[in-house]
Parts: sequence; structure tokens; C-alpha cells
Amino acid sequence: MSERHGISPAGEPVDFQGCLARVNPTDASLQQLSQQADDTPVIMLNLLRFRPRGDSTIYSLYGKEAAPEVAKVGSFIGYYGAVVTDLDPALGFDASWDAVVMPVYHRRASYLALQRSSIYQLAIPYRSAGTSRRTLYVLSDGDTVFKDTHSIAGMDASRKPLPTTAGDIYVIDVVRFAGEQGHEQFRHWANTVLPLLRDAGATPLLSLQPEVPVLSEEHWDHCILTHFPSLDAVTTLYSSTAWHLSLGARRDALENSVTVASTGIPLPT
Repeated sequence: MSERHGISPAGEPVDFQGCLARVNPTDASLQQLSQQADDTPVIMLNLLRFRPRGDSTIYSLYGKEAAPEVAKVGSFIGYYGAVVTDLDPALGFDASWDAVVMPVYHRRASYLALQRSSIYQLAIPYRSAGTSRRTLYVLSDGDTVFKDTHSIAGMDASRKPLPTTAGDIYVIDVVRFAGEQGHEQFRHWANTVLPLLRDAGATPLLSLQPEVPVLSEEHWDHCILTHFPSLDAVTTLYSSTAWHLSLGARRDALENSVTVASTGIPLPT
């Protein structure tokens, strides 16, 4: 872990401790989280690469053991998706992940209480064994890029996950703005492409503010989750001339970004 708590070193680990540092937060990063103001619900964004790659068998044992303790602190899964890993990388998608998990916590203290649970701690070895890489980031409601989206506060109040349909595609976009004008430039780009998204049958579901990297190789400034009715709708839009013509403005607005497409898995409500 670097001196910037929550920021993990890039590159492949060279030893066992390095492997653990890629998937488990440090005490220092949890301490940093505990010092935040805590008067709103949050989502803990998880991007996961399984070990073995593409195989969730071992990780699912962690989920099975941890689920009762997660429920005890009042958390629930707001969105779960299996990453589509065979999209053309020229379209801009990152296929290095296997799953997206977005649990909702009523407060940051709820997540921290879970970490102190002795029963929950017994499940962590399964996560360590079943995950080779992980991003874990605190997301909150804040200055949205897309309006009229779902909010974490609304999800927390209703205790319902985002509506998902098997086979539909959910694209998550995490971005870091370039310079002082990057935020407004990106907002302008988003408003420009919103008609293209609507024509493709797509709907932005979440537009959220990343706060603290608990486990991440990068700092991020915004996170968007967009629903598409099909994989064909995604590839048609991202291959279109209109979309490609818009990308210059997006590149000018951003220092870095990660875009991941996933198949939403319906969850019990």
C-alpha cells in the first residue's frame, strides 16, 4: 500500500503479502474511512477479478458465509453484474474484471461494524483465495452529471436493489476529470450524448460521487451506471459515427477512465 491510504501499487504482486494487498483493505484505509462525516448512506463499489480468472466458485463461498453478517448491519446488494469480457477493446471497454458488486450501507459505520465482526472475519480467507484483484471505493450522492437518476438515499430508504432484467447490459463508467474545467467539460459531453443514449434505449441509473478509495490503484471523481436493453444496443451505439465524433470532447475532459459492461443479475427484493 502506498502512503496515500487506499491506493494500492500498480503492477503484479511479487509475493503473498502483495497478493493480499490487492484484495484486502488495510487498517489505515479503514481508519481513514472512519474519520469521514457519516450522515448519509453510501455504496461500496466493488470491481472484482476472480481467482481463477472468470470462476466465482471460491469467491461465492465468501458471499455465502458473509451474507448473514452483511444483513445484520443493514446492508443489501444494490446491483450485481457479471462482466462481459468478450467485447471489442477498440470500443473502449475494460475486460480485465469479472464482476461488479454495489452493496448499499445505511452509514459508513455500518460497513466498519461489519469489518469488526468475528464471524465476518472467518469469511475473508475465501475472498482472499477467490479474488486476484479488487477495487473498493466509497460512493455517495453528490453533484450528479446525469439528472433524474436513482439515488443511494432512495435505494436505502426503499431497501430495494436497482431494477435489473436478465440479459440486459449495465455499463459502469468511473472517471477522473482533467484540470479545473474537466468536471464541467464532462457534464457538457454527457448532456451532448444523452440523446444518443436515449435513441439506443439506454437510461443512466446512477450518477455518483466517489469519496474515498478504500482499495484502488487510482483516484476517481465520478461514477455512472447506465442500463442498455441488450448487448447489441451497446455495440451499435459505441460503434456509431455519432458516438465516435463525441469522444474528442470526452477525452479533453478526462485524465483517466475505466468503462466496464456487465450483465445484470436479478436479485430478490
